[in-house]
Amino acid sequence: MEQNLNENAYTYTAPPVKKGFIPDKADGAVAAAAFVSALLCVFSGLWGGFNLGWAITYAVFFISLSVYLIKTVYLKNETRKINIFSVACGVLSLALCVNFVLSADSLIHFLSFVAMLALGVVYFAGLSGRKIPGGDLGLLKFTIMPPFDSVSSLPENIRSLFSSQDEKSKKTQKALLGIICAVPVLGAVIPLLIRSDAAFEGLVGRLFENIGETIGKIVLTVIIAPFLISFCLFLRRGKKREDTAKPSKGFDTVFISAFMFTLNTCYLVYLLSQTAYFFSAFSGILPEGAASYAKYARRGFFELCAVCAINLFVFFFMIILSRSKNGGMPSVLKAHGVFLSVFTLVITATAISKMVMYIGKYGMTVDRIFSSAFMVFSAVVFISMLLRCFSEKIKILNTAFITAGIILLILGAGNANALTAKYNVAAYRDGRLKSIDFEYLESLGEDGVPFLIEIANGEDENLSRLARVSLSNVLPCYYTGEYSNVYDENGNPVVDLNEISYFIPDGGKAYSEFYSMNIPRYRLYKLADSFIKSNPGFFEQAEKERIASVINGSESSFQRENSAE
Repeated sequence: MEQNLNENAYTYTAPPVKKGFIPDKADGAVAAAAFVSALLCVFSGLWGGFNLGWAITYAVFFISLSVYLIKTVYLKNETRKINIFSVACGVLSLALCVNFVLSADSLIHFLSFVAMLALGVVYFAGLSGRKIPGGDLGLLKFTIMPPFDSVSSLPENIRSLFSSQDEKSKKTQKALLGIICAVPVLGAVIPLLIRSDAAFEGLVGRLFENIGETIGKIVLTVIIAPFLISFCLFLRRGKKREDTAKPSKGFDTVFISAFMFTLNTCYLVYLLSQTAYFFSAFSGILPEGAASYAKYARRGFFELCAVCAINLFVFFFMIILSRSKNGGMPSVLKAHGVFLSVFTLVITATAISKMVMYIGKYGMTVDRIFSSAFMVFSAVVFISMLLRCFSEKIKILNTAFITAGIILLILGAGNANALTAKYNVAAYRDGRLKSIDFEYLESLGEDGVPFLIEIANGEDENLSRLARVSLSNVLPCYYTGEYSNVYDENGNPVVDLNEISYFIPDGGKAYSEFYSMNIPRYRLYKLADSFIKSNPGFFEQAEKERIASVINGSESSFQRENSAE
């Protein structure tokens, strides 16, 4: 009987204590700033094509979060120290905003977006009092983990944010609840009011003209905002990871040494076999047996870019995975590292020399600029790797972060697209190039159109005609309007080139919002408006010239000269 009573006895278990924190005014302010940043990111960043709108969005978020962390963490830390590396990352991260204003290149925008987020994480994490690890692998984790940790702590951060017990917060929560409850009632009332009055119907129609798109933007904002808010709160409230990881024992030295010996032996044989042919690029002389400058330079450059990229990863992981008991790299691996670094630096210099030869012969392209920039980045990182073989104080990943930020800033602020177009036009005029590739100028968009307009207004009739045809291709991308046949049904039949038609602009601009603008796009509109105004019937005339060019064969023969190269 006693045993049954014990078995059926009720056991009380205390509910688990909810984790969290008591928010203050600073938490509420940064949460509001994060929500505004999410709103700007969707409405003016994503829908603005990551131009001026994204630059403004990131600047608002950067400044708001910096003020929040300085006020709540940095100034309250008695042992505070300024980490030069994290500050440099922050400066570069904010400076990369100019790339979205000064450049219209989508690849520059994408790379800048990735770089500014990575640099920003390092800056904010350092500003929040987290210690930046000394090792390269530690810095990699330091960059990756805060965003992931903030996602895992998102429920706790959002719940804590709305758990304040003060009277003001309670009133705010009740007001929000009242607004939410009023939405279904409005859904019933507004349709009735619309049917009752024509003026109100017109007003609502204008407000909800793009209701589907607006709802999509709001939904996306609601999805993004909690993650930004959680990230901000985590930097202050989240647990700081201690760098207590033990040095990695890594792979056996014999294994890595055999791997590096095999690789370096292959590179040595290649280097010796190519001595006469390979290094002729430095003198700008075409080696005997090479079919053409283009084939020689192309074959030598892009393959060596791939080799440099592979060597970067091989050397970096060799440094990370090969650790002796005293924390240093074994001498035999240092020797392999020195040879790999020197070899890569030599082929990097050779590849850049080949690219200079190629550009001098066939003109500049954005891809050639980006490839050369990567080789410069590779050279800087390999110099740091070479020095790392002699000093453990050299931090490779730190160097890579800062170098990547600086190179991207130069490419964006220097506007590689405009530089390419300017160089090619100038090279043609002084005789270095035999022709102008109008199709390529078209592909440069906002940065190529100004030069097309300049050529179209020039004195060379043949070039002017071809430039006008190219303008008729590219300008419709920046204006709104419709198309019409070049000839009427009763006129001479149109040459069957997929039913050629000309563009009729209606005066509207495809990019009319300020947040979708950048300086190249603004300059394009300024020049294009003036050109179209001073050339009435331009699009129709350009299509007629296109037909004549195709019939005579002049367009293809002139524009595609040396295209095989």
